[in-house]
Amino acid sequence: MESRLLLVTQSGNVDDLYSLIGADPNVLHNVDILPFIHTPLHEASSAGKMDLAMELMMLKPSLAKKLNEDGLSPLHLAVENQYEELALELVKVDPSLVRICGRGGMTPLHLVTEKGDFGLLTEFLLACPESIKDANLKGETALHITVMNDSYEGLKVLTGWMQKIRDKDGVWFRDVLNRCNREGNTALHLAAYKNNHEAVKQLLKCLHLNRNIQNKTRMTALDALRANGSHMNKDTEEIIVWSGGKTGGSQSQRTEWYVFLRNPVTFKEFCKSRLAHYRSHMSDGTRNALLVIVALIIAATYQTAAQPQEKPKKTAQPDNNEEYIFEPIIWGCNTVAFYTAILFTLILLPEGKLFEGWYGVITGPLALSYFLFMHMKEKITVMIYLAVLYGFACLVYLLVLCTVWRLKKPQNVVKAKTELVYENFRI
Repeated sequence: MESRLLLVTQSGNVDDLYSLIGADPNVLHNVDILPFIHTPLHEASSAGKMDLAMELMMLKPSLAKKLNEDGLSPLHLAVENQYEELALELVKVDPSLVRICGRGGMTPLHLVTEKGDFGLLTEFLLACPESIKDANLKGETALHITVMNDSYEGLKVLTGWMQKIRDKDGVWFRDVLNRCNREGNTALHLAAYKNNHEAVKQLLKCLHLNRNIQNKTRMTALDALRANGSHMNKDTEEIIVWSGGKTGGSQSQRTEWYVFLRNPVTFKEFCKSRLAHYRSHMSDGTRNALLVIVALIIAATYQTAAQPQEKPKKTAQPDNNEEYIFEPIIWGCNTVAFYTAILFTLILLPEGKLFEGWYGVITGPLALSYFLFMHMKEKITVMIYLAVLYGFACLVYLLVLCTVWRLKKPQNVVKAKTELVYENFRI
């Protein structure tokens, strides 16, 4: 950075900055060309010059994402020098600055976590929620860093955030909780290694925390805790075991990915892939239209079963043979349409145990009430016959699928020459 620009930056005078730009319109552009440089915004951020920093941010937003020769961005410097107000203003303009990786892959969020500034940590998370997923070059997230620094308050902030604030998919908090660093250790492993009872207890309160992940040495969190020997906290061991924690030796051996990929496709995997293929090749418009149609079928067939049946008059003498012939067919078709529509709706739903679970809770009582209506109408014999036919049809369909699977299944599986090299294919 040239001396005139450096003097203006150190003074923090915005008028002097524009005077310099008037004399040399390319003065900021020349700085922006270099990939790694201590820019005027770096200098203003490290000195806490709020007005000048925000003016530079407006004139040249790209400067905020540049790293200096030490591998730090302007936001890193603002955090490091404890200029919280300036850091917040920078993030308000561009929330993505929280995720800029500096030296060692450390982001400003990691730096704030390391320093224990929980107010600024919360503001960063509010501005950029996905920043909690970022890891440094050692594979450590903000959760790992908090545990390593024995920051119980910071751990409560992060775990509380992950449980109370979720993204639209609702899955990233599970990934962060169970994220492994370079050695394969999760945050729970680190807390167990440090024999930190409060940290272990706080982590075990989190939903979807996997207690039995094995690191690269095949150790679980329980093994890591017991590695402390006589210094191990017995209460910590008790709560890990009580929550379902196991030792690595008590679990089945992990299957390496190359072994899994090398094995033939099982029948279960074949059925899942066909269902996934069917769902993925259906547009949202088609799915919505089919769901509406199926919902109407369920409503119409259920209403038919729920309607009270008129009892035949006692004066009726002649037997109506057509009634005995067609009535079972009518009720049979209605029942088949009802239960098939329920099953087809399950296929149309988005993939996920949450959707399928709630669908089962809702449709279970509905299917049971339909069955009871049929029982009240003395059509239970029809239901039994249909159940047998339905089961037979499903069995035939499964046999057809099994035949297709066997025809597509390779007879001889070629073993890999190495873990990554296959015949005519290299990863």
